[in-house]
Amino acid sequence: MRKIKRLFIVSLLLSGVFCNSCKKSSTTTDTTTIVPSVPGEYVGSITVYSKTDTLLPYFLKKNFVKITGSIGLYTSDVIDYNKYLVNLRSVTGSVRIYKIPNTNLSFLSKLTKITGDLQISACPGLTSLAGLSSLDTLSNNLTIENNPKMTSLSGIGAVKTLYNLNVTGNLLLQSLFGLSSLTSVANSISIGENPVLTSLDGLTNVGKITSNVVLYNNALQSSLTGLNNLLSIDGNLTLNGLPALTGLTALNKLNDTISSISISGCNNLTNLDGLNNLPHIKKDMRLVNCSKITNLQGLTKIDTIAGTFEVSQLPAFTSFTGATALKGIKKDLRIVECNSLNSLNGLAKLDRINGDFIIEDNAALINLNGLDGLKLVKGKMQILYNGQLTSLAGLSLLKTISGNIDLYYNPKLSSFCALNPDVFSGIAYIGFNAYNPTWAQIKAGSCSK
Repeated sequence: MRKIKRLFIVSLLLSGVFCNSCKKSSTTTDTTTIVPSVPGEYVGSITVYSKTDTLLPYFLKKNFVKITGSIGLYTSDVIDYNKYLVNLRSVTGSVRIYKIPNTNLSFLSKLTKITGDLQISACPGLTSLAGLSSLDTLSNNLTIENNPKMTSLSGIGAVKTLYNLNVTGNLLLQSLFGLSSLTSVANSISIGENPVLTSLDGLTNVGKITSNVVLYNNALQSSLTGLNNLLSIDGNLTLNGLPALTGLTALNKLNDTISSISISGCNNLTNLDGLNNLPHIKKDMRLVNCSKITNLQGLTKIDTIAGTFEVSQLPAFTSFTGATALKGIKKDLRIVECNSLNSLNGLAKLDRINGDFIIEDNAALINLNGLDGLKLVKGKMQILYNGQLTSLAGLSLLKTISGNIDLYYNPKLSSFCALNPDVFSGIAYIGFNAYNPTWAQIKAGSCSK
């Protein structure tokens, strides 16, 4: 009987051990199941820094056709990439090519899909993208930069969409031929520092750019030809350092609101023809340092600038003709160093400035005629360093100024009689003019000398 009891206790103890072993410990971590690659697929990234790297021979031995990861070729060593990569068809990641000595990209001739970026930088022998003719899917960015012999982008295949297009610092690049299948850019285009690029031919079928268009420091770019079918830019248009640019007429199909426009260093541009169908600017409009701009012809439909409107360093600018529909500016109006401007003609419908109103250093400005409808300035008003300004004629309907008034260093300014707001919430600072009345004198009628 004692023996049977002992066996029963042992049985209970053993059953407890086994049951406890079936319970999940609070400290147990589930292990991740690793899904093995399918035949022909390499899981991981391939980076080659020299011809002694052993990864390429391994790649050849296994005859991989797909990389689930990225590939980077970062060496000027002579390597027969055709031997190793000629069967590659898909890269679920990015392809980055830097300084390779090859004269073409034929070793990628069967590549049809890149899920990440394609970046080709500082490759001394490439003259085009020849070798990429099978590529039809590029899910992220295309970057072509600092390739000293590249003359076009021909050879890339039928890629229809990109996230970003960056083309920078290619000394002999003459055109964007090769991108004719491209229809949309989901984010931005940035094209700059290409000294012999003359136009944007190659982008002819692009209808929409979701964010920004930035064109800068292309010394021979004389037009925006290539953007002729562009219907919308949902971000900013920046044209900077394009001294040969003569017109914006290639943008005449743009008919949707744009976030902001910044044009500077475009010294052959005389007006803004080409922007005629834009109804509204959601942020800023800046026109700076363009030596031949004479007026704003081309802004015909724009009734509101919902940011700052700046015209400055425009030596040939004579009037605001073209901005005849402009009614409101939601931030600042800045008119600075426009030395051929003698009045503000063209702004007759402008009735409100919700920020600051700044007129500074305009050598030929005589009066402010042309602002005959202005009723409200919510910020400060500064009129400074205008050598020929004699009166404030043009401000007679301005009834509300919420900020300070600064009237300084206008050596011929002697009449303030047009300045007679009903509501003025700031402080008037007046000095170094031909006549310097106090605010009390102006309000009392002693407004001119």
